[in-house]
Amino acid sequence: MRKTEEMLMIGQYANFQLEDLRTAVLDWLSLTRILTTPTLFRLNKKEKEIFVLDNLVKKIEKIKANDNFWWLLEAPDAKFQIHIKNKSMFCSSFLSKEIFEKHEALIKDYFVSRLEQNGVFGFLRSFDEYQFNNISNLQLRTFDTLKERKSLPKMYDVDRNVTIDCNQLAGYDLHFEGLCFTSCWQMYFSKFYYRYIPQAVFEAVQQVYKIILYQNGLLGVNLFKNPWHWDIDVNLKYQRIFRDQIGFDQLAWENGVGLLREPYIEFAFEKNRVHTVSYLDHQGQPTPKKKSSIFITRMYDFTQGRYAENRLKGKLNAQAFFPWIDESSKKMMNYCILNPEYALDMGVRAFEFYIREFLELELENDSNYKRYLPTLRFYIPHVEMFKVPFKILNQKMVDVEFKEVKHKVQHPTFDLKKGKNYLRIIFMNYSKFIKSRKFSAYPKK
Repeated sequence: MRKTEEMLMIGQYANFQLEDLRTAVLDWLSLTRILTTPTLFRLNKKEKEIFVLDNLVKKIEKIKANDNFWWLLEAPDAKFQIHIKNKSMFCSSFLSKEIFEKHEALIKDYFVSRLEQNGVFGFLRSFDEYQFNNISNLQLRTFDTLKERKSLPKMYDVDRNVTIDCNQLAGYDLHFEGLCFTSCWQMYFSKFYYRYIPQAVFEAVQQVYKIILYQNGLLGVNLFKNPWHWDIDVNLKYQRIFRDQIGFDQLAWENGVGLLREPYIEFAFEKNRVHTVSYLDHQGQPTPKKKSSIFITRMYDFTQGRYAENRLKGKLNAQAFFPWIDESSKKMMNYCILNPEYALDMGVRAFEFYIREFLELELENDSNYKRYLPTLRFYIPHVEMFKVPFKILNQKMVDVEFKEVKHKVQHPTFDLKKGKNYLRIIFMNYSKFIKSRKFSAYPKK
């Protein structure tokens, strides 16, 4: 990979009073001038002009509550962007390796103090690492070698162009409910995150270099020591295991192809509460769900600030995989949302992954597994789409017995069997999906 060795600093800030916002922008301007000497200025999408300090100070002094503007400052060795909207502030800075290492302590002091006051989130990361994990357009990935590009996961976009499936990469930025969830060198998460992922989940993560709790609920996570060594094996492992432990991919994925990863943590939401289950092996290390023998359950009531935690040892039962039980039809159920239109193989890999996840279980002595019919629903955009990939799937999964349930005309239904295990799968139209979990969806054309 061809590298720039630049540092990317991103900060999102909110809930300013007007005078505090002006002060924050002045502080941002002061930082740019301490780090380097800006030479060019750009307002919104206008032409670049010569940077004049007094002109910019006057603009800052006149900022109004409803202002919406974007500024760019450029120097030979750095670039600074700021977006002001509705008394909130988004900043991104691109710094040369030399500038960052020379002023690292000052940069972090400024960054943390500003995030403690008004921060929503903040990240420090190698710009090369950011590009590798977040640029999906093949034409823009000029930093990859051909061999590297071939090995990356791919999908179709809404225009049927082949792109990189960045959702499968450990450092992908998942934007959700106004927040950014990612895994990178240094991350700062504010209290706004805790209504979706309890603070205790962040604090309990393992295999990280450092975790620090700052003022006002701000939590700093440092994954590894050297940001420029992000692509060595041990640091790539830390990046992936952090993402798995926090589990934000389990809240939402954006590609419709499927996450294709077994959960290390799962979530359930009520009106004012979030419940989580984290999965550990017998040594207390994070592990995929099926391999777990220790379960940490957490409940956080974000309106009243109540938190409860419980640690259990044992074996997963049927309800851990099929949480919804219908007594009237004697079924226990789970579901998966997919859009085969985005998959290069018409969804064959995704269908097989999730079928095996729910079919290949060690539950034969579980009473619920005997009393109820385990059922997996696939919600897809058009039910008729299932036919072609399903025929291929039937031929591919030679170890599984497929039997079509003929009287289920409206929703194609199949009973599957492997050894003593059995599973009913039903293909249903996504338009009929009642969102019991508001976080699962795929992009619409």
